[in-house]
Amino acid sequence: MRFLTLTWKEFRESLPWILLAAIVLLLIGGFVLQMETRYQTSEWRYQQIEPGKALNGYELFNRTVLTFPGIWLFMVSIALGLVLGARQFWMAHFTKTWGFELHRSVNRITILTAKLFATVLGFCLSIGLVWTIFYYYASQPGLFVIPPSTRTFIEGWIFIALGFVAYLAAALVGLSSMRWYTTKIFGIAFALVVFLTTIHWNLSWIFTALVVGTVILLPQIIYTFSDREF
Repeated sequence: MRFLTLTWKEFRESLPWILLAAIVLLLIGGFVLQMETRYQTSEWRYQQIEPGKALNGYELFNRTVLTFPGIWLFMVSIALGLVLGARQFWMAHFTKTWGFELHRSVNRITILTAKLFATVLGFCLSIGLVWTIFYYYASQPGLFVIPPSTRTFIEGWIFIALGFVAYLAAALVGLSSMRWYTTKIFGIAFALVVFLTTIHWNLSWIFTALVVGTVILLPQIIYTFSDREF
């Protein structure tokens, strides 16, 4: 019961940012899909090709309608992760409220777990839900020439997972008592390395990098949060 109470507290305090991320993604992505629905139907596309006309190579390339919303999903996910990490692990330092937050009849691991669980729940119920709605809308039969594939759907959730890695990085930096010019910057620097794996666009490689990133960052957060004197 105490864990659920702490989780609800963290979720409620993060709710404005969670809702803002969902609204931004829904408005921009919804606008793009609406435009695609109006102007990029199958009949419209083939009406632009004149019989006997030579086509350029790029005209043969067909991108999924979720390409642009996917780019925004990536940016919103990273931004949400950084904001939630800063709100949960930086603000208490600036406002000198760590003592009040830790002065509860539960251990620190329970408090940390509540923060992590509330963040995962926030990601899933905001941008995760919006992305799922986009995917099922764009997958309607006959709506688009090339409906999004299952790979596209998975890639979107990988972007969301990258946002959680950004959250872990921000949390580790906020908890670290080291100087910026020493090891304090490690969390952000390591997260950037993980983000660079998306350039290769190999799902197995990106998934491996996400797992490795989480395995490296999360234990450091647990250790620092458990032993640091706030």
